[in-house]
Amino acid sequence: MTNKPTQYNGNVLFVDDSQVNLMMGSKLLTYFGLEVKKGENGQQAIDLCEEFQFQLIFMDLEMPEMGGLAATTIIRERKLSYAPIYALTGKGGEEVRLLCRAAHMNGFIEKPLKKDKIQAVLESVFM
Repeated sequence: MTNKPTQYNGNVLFVDDSQVNLMMGSKLLTYFGLEVKKGENGQQAIDLCEEFQFQLIFMDLEMPEMGGLAATTIIRERKLSYAPIYALTGKGGEEVRLLCRAAHMNGFIEKPLKKDKIQAVLESVFM
């Protein structure tokens, strides 16, 4: 008997310049029943927020062209999305937490991506 994961309804934006992370993040989120749009840099995230409404955004911090902190700042300043935004980062710690807070992010997840980390965010946002 297999345990079916909790299913959520909503649109999620997943932004990362790594194709592997994009694929893994998208698969994990669809596993939980979510619709996923993907972006590869901060400018694409901004463009997608202008076009779609999201209930949750995962944003890589370090990307070419425009990083996640700058993109989040613009998204918040222009009021493009009120969705919770969680940073994706290879390193955590107090400095990252403070940078995320200054950009009006709601938290961060340390890479590598794992199902339990994503699920904890989903539970806090959707339940």
